[in-house]
Amino acid sequence: MRALFHFLESRPGRILRYGISSALLVGFVAFVDWGQFGRLRGQFSAGPVALAVFLAGLSYPLHAWRWWMLYRAQGLTLSLSWSHMVTWIANFYGAFLLGGLGGDAARAFYVCRDAPDQKAAGLASIAIDRLLGLLILLAMALAAFLAKAGDATLASQFRTFAQVGGGLLLVGTVGGTLLLARAPRRWPQWLRNRLGQTACAQVEDLRARTLAAPGVHLWAFVLSTIVWLLDFVSVWLLASGVGLRLPFFETCIAVSVAYASTALPISIGGHGVREGALLFVLGAFGLIAAEGPDRERALLLAVLVWAVTMIWSLVGGVVLVFTRQERAPAPLP
Repeated sequence: MRALFHFLESRPGRILRYGISSALLVGFVAFVDWGQFGRLRGQFSAGPVALAVFLAGLSYPLHAWRWWMLYRAQGLTLSLSWSHMVTWIANFYGAFLLGGLGGDAARAFYVCRDAPDQKAAGLASIAIDRLLGLLILLAMALAAFLAKAGDATLASQFRTFAQVGGGLLLVGTVGGTLLLARAPRRWPQWLRNRLGQTACAQVEDLRARTLAAPGVHLWAFVLSTIVWLLDFVSVWLLASGVGLRLPFFETCIAVSVAYASTALPISIGGHGVREGALLFVLGAFGLIAAEGPDRERALLLAVLVWAVTMIWSLVGGVVLVFTRQERAPAPLP
């Protein structure tokens, strides 16, 4: 791994990295049929869509701020500007690599490159950051499933899915909370044997790091909630912009399921899976029809959700090509 880092930082390595990044950008521009987007003109309201794009973009600086808080709590002295640059770059890679793992892999690379003596703390901050975001999403999905499980207006198949999904999420949330409330060395022997010594040690390390700075992690939890709410409001505004008057609560549920589905390593950047899951849940709620004008508006909504995601991903590509990340850690205040 060290040899790979040295190569990527050499002149040939930089040329290779910038070449691949530029090729991805050019390939994306060439692949998309921009004429189709031109024909969408007049089919949506520019005001709500522009505000949706802005709110979606605002979530990335907040994400960078959250991660900066987390790795500072672990003792890393990399600056806030470094966190912003790497977060944008990770967003770019997350749109072009398998599932939702590309962004975390990019952040791990830059942590290992720029803080080689603090790799364990840096990687722990990435894991905690990911777990916090997932925890918020699961908590929102749990509340949504439980609230909708008894809704008589839902299709019977989805009502059953909501009941089973809500039960599983509830059991998982309660069980996970009870487990993490105790040190892994006090877990049942069968569970420790199942996980293995290495996994238990990693969980113990993450647990200790989190408990060492509860205030920081509480603020990070709050920021995670704000980030997700911005995404929910953004999609709700996009729906409003195309003429779909969706209830905000149901929109939150649909977006939660859509983003949770992108964690599955079954597509590049979650493209298609995210939009398909969004439309499936909205259809299950009876908010979009299988045919007619509402169906056309729903498909337009899916296109706009994808387009907003790609717009901000390409910003990360521009940051990658034109910005040189700092090497020296910033001094502690």
